[in-house]
Amino acid sequence: MGAAKSQLILGQILQSSSTQYTIIEFIGYGFFGKVAKCQVNSTSELVAIKILDTFQQDVEDELSMLSKISVLDPDQFNLVKFHERFEYSSYTCYVFELLEMDLVQFIETKMGDSIYVNQIRPIAKQMLVALQGLKSLGIMHTDIKPDNVMLVNTEKDKFHVKLIDFGLAIPFSSATQGELLQPISYRAPEVILGLPYTEAIDMWGLGCTLATLYLKYNLFPVRCEYLVMKAMVEYLGMPSDDQLIFGMRTKRFFYTRRILKSYQGEGE
Repeated sequence: MGAAKSQLILGQILQSSSTQYTIIEFIGYGFFGKVAKCQVNSTSELVAIKILDTFQQDVEDELSMLSKISVLDPDQFNLVKFHERFEYSSYTCYVFELLEMDLVQFIETKMGDSIYVNQIRPIAKQMLVALQGLKSLGIMHTDIKPDNVMLVNTEKDKFHVKLIDFGLAIPFSSATQGELLQPISYRAPEVILGLPYTEAIDMWGLGCTLATLYLKYNLFPVRCEYLVMKAMVEYLGMPSDDQLIFGMRTKRFFYTRRILKSYQGEGE
């Protein structure tokens, strides 16, 4: 059996090939592991280190995406700045610039209420620039949600934001019809129905994110995909017959026999 994994603690030093980082505070947790606020010992600069519990293929996938995205100016395209990746003990660590808070925290701690349209507008504009940059590289983020949009520094600029977390990003060329992507309440209808999809699904995720800022609650249900589709039909109307016929997952949500007969009859 392998050696037991050491537990990371405050004050511990993480060592890369060129830099020592001291853990100051743990600021985020997820299924992937945790995020630590760290200090660069040589410069006293503060950074955020995403610490992954185990080596997995998606670790390499994320590194591949970050490497491709690094050709873009992170400040110009409103993307989190990536510094380096290194291995420490049995952990994989990604070092990023330290941002202040995500949009969920921002609403809860700074606003106390939903954000006005004139305050949402600059956030929307910056995220559209970010998506434009990803599109130029043929990359889909696939995980646009309020948790993954972060304020940089509210004291300097209250609504300056950046897009984070490329752990689920994929190239356009890897898009697979029927694959489930995006959080449920931010999932585009073409993904739910199992239709071919494009980078437009990120625009859908952004739209749902902006609606959440305004409403202060999710536009669509967060746990049940069936209820999400039900709400979409109520808000936007029924999908077209073509979409229902060719959706790989349509039968999960709709009774299609009558539509199919009608469709076949028109083709005769």
